[in-house]
Amino acid sequence: MLCTTTSVQTSASSELTLARLVAWLSDSERAAVGAAALRRCGYRPAAVAETLHFVTEAPASTSYLVFLIETAKRAARLPDTSAAIERWLLVHAAAAMLSSPRMPLGNTVLDNTCADIASLVDDTWVTDETLLVTGIRFREFAKMVTGRRFSAGLFHWDICGVSRSWLLKVPPRDVPGLVRALTKLRGLGPGMFPHLNPHRPPGHLAEPAISDALAAMAETLESRPDLRGLVAASWLRSPDVHSVSPHLAAVNAPIVAAGGFVTTIGAAPPDCGVFERSRARERLYREGRFTPTTGLVIWPRADMLRWWRSYKVVVA
Repeated sequence: MLCTTTSVQTSASSELTLARLVAWLSDSERAAVGAAALRRCGYRPAAVAETLHFVTEAPASTSYLVFLIETAKRAARLPDTSAAIERWLLVHAAAAMLSSPRMPLGNTVLDNTCADIASLVDDTWVTDETLLVTGIRFREFAKMVTGRRFSAGLFHWDICGVSRSWLLKVPPRDVPGLVRALTKLRGLGPGMFPHLNPHRPPGHLAEPAISDALAAMAETLESRPDLRGLVAASWLRSPDVHSVSPHLAAVNAPIVAAGGFVTTIGAAPPDCGVFERSRARERLYREGRFTPTTGLVIWPRADMLRWWRSYKVVVA
């Protein structure tokens, strides 16, 4: 069941998270270590934190930060495995983001995003391996603490559109459906682009978590007229993957049932993650009986909101 909060609770949630971040920056010994290491090299910690706005999922986007942080670690004699500097940068950027005006977010997304951000100051949750500047988790958090990635529970999401390069890869049989979907989408986007929450509990890729996350995204969509719906592209969304792992079709089921469009856009690279949790898929691939492909999902705004309003009535 989707649980929403009132606007008063939502305000309290963000204010409480901000207070925790500020307290950690002011009082934590770990925070002091990270900031001092940057200053030792002549860097202004707050200025370095501003560079997080340019970090994306691409490893190359952190090239400058990797050099800067590794230099500061050597100067401060911190071990290579320490993420004290990275943690300070993320918490500082998050505090700055929560202190300034923000784009409209639904209550559920705001609460979930604040909860994810608050985990940065939880010593029982944070590990250095999680936050090292060279890792994908650091890049994901960098987007979240700068207001470019949000949590809807099972899914995180950011803003993206349909890439023109994908259109040429759609199988001919699906082109008519693609045209209808793009017409309803009113172009190529922008839309909400979902990712699996890397911190989700194991074994939770199922209902009701899937629909609850989609509903949380739709709650925000209602207040964002600039967003035209949901657009997703990954091996997890591919009907070809679902043919050998039928349980994964659940990620698309609510979308397809509510007017969404699903197709494939060519082969997925073997290192995309499709084999990480499935020896069966890896075995079928080695035997030449399975080729992973990338699935493309388009769920136009009107269809997504119509489903959400019905979903809210059902679970109320």
